[in-house]
Parts: sequence; C-alpha cells; structure tokens
Amino acid sequence: MNKIKKYFQGVWKQAKMVRWPTRKDLLSSVCVVLIVMVVSAIALSLSDLLVGQLLKMLDGQFAGSSESSVRLISMLFWR
Repeated sequence: MNKIKKYFQGVWKQAKMVRWPTRKDLLSSVCVVLIVMVVSAIALSLSDLLVGQLLKMLDGQFAGSSESSVRLISMLFWR
C-alpha cells in the first residue's frame, strides 16, 4: 500500500511541474487543428468526387465489353 501511495505522490509531483498552455496558446492550437481538418475534408471530398466521376466514365465506356471496368481498374492500379 505504501508503494502505491508513493507512486501517486510522484505522479502528482510531476503533474505540478508540467507547463500547461495558456488560454491563448490553446485557442491558437485549436484553430490550427480545425483549419487543417476543414482543408483535409475538402481535399478528400474533391478526390473522392474525382475518382467517382472517373469510375463512372470508365464504366460507361467499357459497359459493352466483356471485361468489366472493375477488372480494368484493378489491373491498372494493383499489379
């Protein structure tokens, strides 16, 4: 029991030594994270839209052929 108490006293001592961010630092970090998230979401959405349109185009182009567009795409990208 004494070891556990000593351990948590050490944890508390270390927690007091931590330099916690100021409100200004915290808000600026949150803003950076939110901006990166929005930019990433836009980039991923655009790339998803582009790939979807490409696959629709290929599907329409190869619809009558014996080889499906899925097989064609897999041959192109996953050799």
